[in-house]
Amino acid sequence: MIIHDVKQGTEEWLRLRVGKFTGTDGQSIAANGKGLETTVFEKVGEIVTGKLKPSYSNEDIDRGHELEAMARNSYELESGNLVKEVGFVELDEFTGCSPDGFILEDGMVEIKCKNDVNYARYLYDQKIDPAHNWQIQFNLMVSGREWCDYVIFNENFPKTTVITRINRNETEIAKLKAGVSVGIAQLKAILEKIK
Repeated sequence: MIIHDVKQGTEEWLRLRVGKFTGTDGQSIAANGKGLETTVFEKVGEIVTGKLKPSYSNEDIDRGHELEAMARNSYELESGNLVKEVGFVELDEFTGCSPDGFILEDGMVEIKCKNDVNYARYLYDQKIDPAHNWQIQFNLMVSGREWCDYVIFNENFPKTTVITRINRNETEIAKLKAGVSVGIAQLKAILEKIK
């Protein structure tokens, strides 16, 4: 495992991600079906062109980028944990992740800055988005960490920060490992055929 000390979002960080399965692909990797096949072809396109597929963005994603530092500070105050920012964690040639930060020796943090509607919904039902859970388990798999504090943040509410501890789930990680293995085999076969 190599930890690259780069700032997330920079050109160098984007180059490190080219052709790699990452936490944002976790749900399709775990499902190990048509979604994984689509993800594999995206990675093939990145490897052949040397460019990441254009990243999807929306108001919530933009909000997350804008407020992440504020949310991280709020988490540190609320939890007493110091967050060590991380650039890119590379497991192998085809696998890596970009956690929002490491905590001590065994932990990490994943921050989501939800809009008012979704924050209110989360306060009410405390349901973790399955895509976020798979992202967290993928990042735990890659980093070898034991737990992740899932941080939901909204600066407009009296209670701005909700922290949920998610432990490493070996059953889910086994699914991810199987999916990554299938994905890498498909990727190599496709690259060989289209050379």
